[in-house]
Amino acid sequence: MSKSRSIATAAAVAMADTASLLLAILFASSRSSAPVLLGRFSLALFLAVAACTIPPALSLGFLSLAPRRITGLATRFFGMASNAWILADVFLFAFPPLLVVFAWICKPLTPLAGEWLFLAAMALFYASFAAGIAGSGGRARIKLAFFRCAGLLAAFVLVFLAAEIGLRIIYPANIFHPMLDLRPNIRVRLANDDLPGVSSTGICSTNKWGMRGEQPPEDWDDWTTIVCIGGSTTECFELDDSRTWPWLLQQNLRRDDPMIWVGNGGLGGHSTRGHLVFMREVIPVIHPDIVLFLVGANELTSFAGYDPRERASLGTAEMTFEYRIFCASRVVQLLYMFKKAWIDGVPAQGTPWASRFVPVPLSEPEDSMPEDLHDLMFDPGFTRDNVRELIRLARVYDTTPVFLTQPMLFEDTPYWRTIDGGMSWLKRGDMEYSAASVWRMVETVNSDVIDVCAEEGVPCYDLGSALSHSSAWFYDQAHFSEAGAAAVADSVAAFFRRSGLVEAR
Repeated sequence: MSKSRSIATAAAVAMADTASLLLAILFASSRSSAPVLLGRFSLALFLAVAACTIPPALSLGFLSLAPRRITGLATRFFGMASNAWILADVFLFAFPPLLVVFAWICKPLTPLAGEWLFLAAMALFYASFAAGIAGSGGRARIKLAFFRCAGLLAAFVLVFLAAEIGLRIIYPANIFHPMLDLRPNIRVRLANDDLPGVSSTGICSTNKWGMRGEQPPEDWDDWTTIVCIGGSTTECFELDDSRTWPWLLQQNLRRDDPMIWVGNGGLGGHSTRGHLVFMREVIPVIHPDIVLFLVGANELTSFAGYDPRERASLGTAEMTFEYRIFCASRVVQLLYMFKKAWIDGVPAQGTPWASRFVPVPLSEPEDSMPEDLHDLMFDPGFTRDNVRELIRLARVYDTTPVFLTQPMLFEDTPYWRTIDGGMSWLKRGDMEYSAASVWRMVETVNSDVIDVCAEEGVPCYDLGSALSHSSAWFYDQAHFSEAGAAAVADSVAAFFRRSGLVEAR
């Protein structure tokens, strides 16, 4: 073994040990949320520190006492690694991108993944193996590995492009913000066997903008155009296209003006946070005359102790290089959704999700509720602030904002005070609340919407009070049956006429 080879290999071992020591220091500087050993570490964290500290200490000790022996062992190890071309290629060419992916994906798993010291230690660890393999294999080994990895990279690019093309064919890309699930020209056949007041079959389709409803008219500026923005109670996914309340609202208003177009931009799960994204990304592009908001049901997540700004994955982002890649690639968007569901633990809605509502009595007495339910909210000003911002944006984009409050099956009566009010988007482990309290939460949000609209001089129709708490109008706690959608359309159309929002032609 040449002197230079021995020095290079010994240096590689030393670098690996140094990397392990850096990891040990980083782990040791971390405090456990439930310390059980030495008042600082959990058992798992203590074992991690020990695993990172003991081997490097022993290795450095051997290196100091018997450098030739350690050098010989290291040389043989890296020589074997060099001959095993798969292992060598992985360490030489695959490790850097894997480190980048780890730093991006694993931040939710451990904050250590975002620490610069952790990344530096990992990079040094890589450098030690790369130096050892390079020193053992020579230039020919590196050249061969380079060509192999170039071939693998070319194969990866081809597979990526094929996946990208395939996804764009079977799942058309959104022409607006990629996080708004407005997929153009989709047609889904519905089958509902157990929803009261809903036809057993139907069609859910979208136009070229990804909204439910007719295709936008070619002579857009000659029409009175309305875009409905809301969550699932606006989208009405389980109802046939012709039975949703935005469609029926259009048909009703066309009695006075045949050139009225109503687009259904409802997106299941959206709160006012999602509405803000919709306003910023869609409305300036299409310029409708009126934006009609139905606000309420998804604001309830704030009462469940969640920060709506963190719980949802919606939001505008700075136009960084990574974000541009995200916007451009359907494959990256799909991987991002998998990451949010599997790693971040963001709740995902299965299909089908709708079911008949069956009242369940409270299993134990309801927790005491504050007089002002704003006290339960993560951010008492969340809805008010977002509604003000929606109004401000509407004025900037020269469109008229109109708001509707949220109706519901529940109401504040002795019967509903005995019924469990838990819903899929309103689960709170530390509290039991009745259906009556859930309605009080909705009323709290409705009042916020009404108050802000009054302050800003914006039309607001209290649909939550106008529509009765009848099971004829809902197939579950808050989603409209066909009769309910028709009642909403008639009631809102009458409000539009009273308020002068539309005029006969």
